[in-house]
Amino acid sequence: MNLRTNYRTIIDGYNLIFQCGLEGRSRDSMAIERARSRLNSTLAGWLDEDARRHTAIVFDAETLPIKEEGSVSVKNEMTIIFAVEYDEADTLIEEMIQQHSSPKQLTVVSSDHRIHKAALRRKATPIDSDVWFDWVEQERVAGRASLPQEGADKLEVEKELPESFDGIDWAKEFGVDEP
Repeated sequence: MNLRTNYRTIIDGYNLIFQCGLEGRSRDSMAIERARSRLNSTLAGWLDEDARRHTAIVFDAETLPIKEEGSVSVKNEMTIIFAVEYDEADTLIEEMIQQHSSPKQLTVVSSDHRIHKAALRRKATPIDSDVWFDWVEQERVAGRASLPQEGADKLEVEKELPESFDGIDWAKEFGVDEP
């Protein structure tokens, strides 16, 4: 599959849907279609035009969903890709990372460690789906809908070190004598 390589964000679509609870109650084909549409509409409302134009959402697909005319389409300025020629979306995402012309400028949204490893090998920034989704929502609420790379690479650290831990003297807390 010949794909553009200038995306700034590649999203593992179903991973994001299921990690963030966007799937609804059922998992039949209509419910999954609604979940994809809900994801696209949500991101279209949260991201600015530039961020949307540089975002690809990749979905697993043995066959194309009924309403889709091709494996690659554009909806709300975001590229939607169904990995019909691949065993799974992860394989296509890995290929996209490998072919990316500027991987250091790339953020890869997935909670899949296989995808994280592929991103790290190319010096792209991997981010867990739920962390990215929460961050994008916070940026939207704060009125900053574009997603600068500089902020994306700090997400995981901020997740691991909550603000409530700031200023704690860990040596004193655990009774360790400092040298």
